[in-house]
Amino acid sequence: MPSARRALAPIVAFLVALALLLLFFTRQPLLYDNDSYYHVAVARIFAAEGPVDRLEAVRWSAMSEGFGDKEVLFHLLLAPFAALPDFVLGGQIFLALILAAIFATLGALASRVLGLWGYAVPYLLVFTSTEVAWRLVRLRPELLSLELLLLAIGAIGARRFRWLGPIGVAYALGYTAFHALLGLCGVLFLFVGWARRRWHPALLLYPSLGVGIGLVLHPHFPHNLTIWVLQSLDFFQSKAILDVGTEIRPNTTDVTLMVNLGLYLVAIAVWRAGVSASSAHADRGVADSHASGHADDPGFADDPGYADAFGVAAAVFGILYLLMSRFSLYFFPFAALWLLFELARRGRRIGSRVRLFGGRSLSLALVLGLCLLVASPEALRQLTNYRERNSPGPNRARLRDREELAAALPEGARVAARWQQTPIYMLWAPRARYLNVLDPIFMARPYPEAFAVQARIFAGDEPDVPLRLVAGLDSDWIAYSRAAPTGRLTERLVHDPRAAVRHGGSNALFQILPGRNRDFILDWQVTGSSGAPASATGPRIAISGPMTYPRHATPQGRAVEGFVDLERIAATGCVTLERDESGPGNYELELTAAGAVTLSIAGQRRVEIIQHEAVLGTGARVPVSLEAGPQRMSVIACRDGEGPFGFYLVRRVSRV
Repeated sequence: MPSARRALAPIVAFLVALALLLLFFTRQPLLYDNDSYYHVAVARIFAAEGPVDRLEAVRWSAMSEGFGDKEVLFHLLLAPFAALPDFVLGGQIFLALILAAIFATLGALASRVLGLWGYAVPYLLVFTSTEVAWRLVRLRPELLSLELLLLAIGAIGARRFRWLGPIGVAYALGYTAFHALLGLCGVLFLFVGWARRRWHPALLLYPSLGVGIGLVLHPHFPHNLTIWVLQSLDFFQSKAILDVGTEIRPNTTDVTLMVNLGLYLVAIAVWRAGVSASSAHADRGVADSHASGHADDPGFADDPGYADAFGVAAAVFGILYLLMSRFSLYFFPFAALWLLFELARRGRRIGSRVRLFGGRSLSLALVLGLCLLVASPEALRQLTNYRERNSPGPNRARLRDREELAAALPEGARVAARWQQTPIYMLWAPRARYLNVLDPIFMARPYPEAFAVQARIFAGDEPDVPLRLVAGLDSDWIAYSRAAPTGRLTERLVHDPRAAVRHGGSNALFQILPGRNRDFILDWQVTGSSGAPASATGPRIAISGPMTYPRHATPQGRAVEGFVDLERIAATGCVTLERDESGPGNYELELTAAGAVTLSIAGQRRVEIIQHEAVLGTGARVPVSLEAGPQRMSVIACRDGEGPFGFYLVRRVSRV
């Protein structure tokens, strides 16, 4: 390929890809993947305030103090686009730009073997491997990582090791896993030295120097190293017990085969179409068009540099892909490029016919067409899935829901939300303050007690949600997606007088109101216990005689608590509690328990219930009519299985 055309081709490829990608993404009203919204939210902050060293949006996260932004370069590049009034459109434009760069780089590398046909490789890749396509539609820093790794491996293949210095600087600033570049260069250093008897110290020196400079130049140094430890070391030690999503787990075999079936068939066809260089010149098909791709590059066919570089990269990320499906983003592009360069290394060119068994052959164009036909049902199915998942719903319901939730949150609202939904809330309601974002490890490791509290709340297992929100998470609001599994959380809140519904769309929003627990009966004398305290989290008091039931230790907690938590005094056996109820009065009580509870009034047994979960609104209703003077009320509560132990007793209806 003439040098002028070779220089112009990537530019044209970039512009064509950009036009197509803009046409595709801007027809979608949303960004795909919640993490995409996190990156736009941070980029908007950077656009307004620069690279801040505190992430004000979260309160119970390792990133709240010092920030240690894992992808500061990515956010700085995104900032001008995120600052647009339509921040979703800005994110889509930036996504199209970075994908166009990836497409152009992939095509330029493939063109070294295929000539201009190489620029079709990225399109063939995303159509025949929808697993790769699903990774590419997410506005994440891993796209910048892919682009930089393509450039780095290309530089290694060309033995331009000095380029690894600036690439290393960009990689350390743009992506949290800076060790990926260093590890890849280290493995390549050992492989080339052992297999080719060529030792290149520069392969270690320049990337190490570049990464080191990038880490020190980071505006949040040294906190960026703390975040790296959490993300790259602690995360993998704790992922089995954290809700980290499906992408860090391997795909099932059938998914791996079916979503990439077209690509596997294309790879086999290309391999079987390989012919010797001498035969290729006689071939009037594809070989003529790609022969010029390296005609001006003497010795290219005998140079193993590119094949070694992409082969080792494909092997490394192939192993990682078997462990975690997210590495499909790297494995399949690197494997495709290795296939092309390995054919060239062996002195083979892609001919116009595919050799079958028994000496027969078929046209390569026909075989590729059949491969595309095989891949079409899966590609169309996944495209439909993408559009459905990215749909705003009838009358743009999802967008309106987010806007209405944001309007309901006052400035500075302390909101408890799952890390998965927090990116959306951060972007649409940036004035509020949330718990954690992007990854559970950032809360789980530095704040394990608070993490355990929010886990119980959002699993629907915490009986006294208002108390735990206020006293355990310093939050007076709670927001969550109704599509997420939350157990009986909604049921607990909608029947609780201490919680007020502020938004009831696909994202639920409740406000906790202190002082609304006056109808909860909480003042008791503990007159006996048949069980000894058990060791567990939280204070417990052994019963050696009559005592006052211990209310919450803080004024904030006492203003919202409603659940008589018998874990505070005994974890096993039965507990007897008594109090004097003043009359006269007529009202209705609701008794809801976690355990077996008997309620007696004035010596008369009124109700006995056995429940595993104390959910307000599901308990027994007891009409009460008291004469003048004090009336003795007593409760005998016994543990029934594991879990919380206690009861709610709340006045529900007053009668004249």
